[in-house]
Amino acid sequence: MKFALVVLLGLALQSQATASINSALEILKLPVENRRSVALEKGSEVYSEFVKVAFSEDQAMNIRWRALMAASESQGVKSTADLLKAGKMQEWFMRNAALVALSEVNPPEAVKLAQKLVKDKALVVRSAAVLVLENNSSEQIRELLWDELSQNYNFKNKESLWIRHQIAEVLAKKALPRELKQFADMLSEKDLRLQRSAIQGLEKITGIKLGGADTPPSKLVGLWRNHLKKDSVGL
Repeated sequence: MKFALVVLLGLALQSQATASINSALEILKLPVENRRSVALEKGSEVYSEFVKVAFSEDQAMNIRWRALMAASESQGVKSTADLLKAGKMQEWFMRNAALVALSEVNPPEAVKLAQKLVKDKALVVRSAAVLVLENNSSEQIRELLWDELSQNYNFKNKESLWIRHQIAEVLAKKALPRELKQFADMLSEKDLRLQRSAIQGLEKITGIKLGGADTPPSKLVGLWRNHLKKDSVGL
């Protein structure tokens, strides 16, 4: 009799758990805005189920991504521990999702994680890390981004991967006077996109614009090289 009761209780709990998971999966099928509204409304009621789905290897990648987003939306900063756990997972999309979610609910922790994942083996994760670091202009972050420009994993067959252009753009937006030589050196890049960022950075630092609106980028590079050669202060 006791055994039968234990079995029945186990089946009931299993059925309840399955129903909760199914409920979470139904919420994840909703459009983004609807999903966020429901996640916020239900809060801790559905949080644990979202986390279970996100960490379940039986679920598809897109479902796990949405589940982690929904978890962060339902609990905000309280989801930080699970997001950091996701940031260490083997699957690249979980590390990526962790960065995106943390940037919304806990920016300081997102920056800490991004400083590690900017060196991630997955290019898309490194790119997400750069996005997180974009608005942080601390000396430490800028030195890290400058260093990433020269890392071998950001090249393929000696050609720039697009993340180098992304990093160069981020650096150029808030170019600092002490970085004059680094932007000058960037003029020698073969990648035209990096040359454009070099020019943008040099213009911001010096307050000088060379050429006109119709001047070809290759011509502008030459003008800047000549200008810097004549006025070598800081180089």
